[in-house]
Amino acid sequence: MDAPAAGLILLLLGALLMRRDLRGLVRRFAWHRAVATIRFEAGPRWRIDFTLPDGRAASVVTRDLRLLARREGDGPVTILYDPRAPERGIDLPGRPGLGFVCGLGLAGFGLAALLR
Repeated sequence: MDAPAAGLILLLLGALLMRRDLRGLVRRFAWHRAVATIRFEAGPRWRIDFTLPDGRAASVVTRDLRLLARREGDGPVTILYDPRAPERGIDLPGRPGLGFVCGLGLAGFGLAALLR
């Protein structure tokens, strides 16, 4: 395999590993922040309640355990919500993980192979 093809494959693998963290970075700039409370309901469901800046109450019911695993501790948490559809799109901001670091390294190696 020649260097440009290997570099392109490494760049794609790096982007694949970083996609969740990159999506979170974009959401930090495009979405709004709110303080929310999370309650467990019957069945494996959680209700996330928060208040919009205009004073309206919004609530989201989710079964996504990956979303809830990113929260730190009990009590109110900071969430990001989509201002166009606050009842549908929410995210709990997390710190970049090991996938981001490995993806960044692979993207760096891929870029070096492409420029060679």
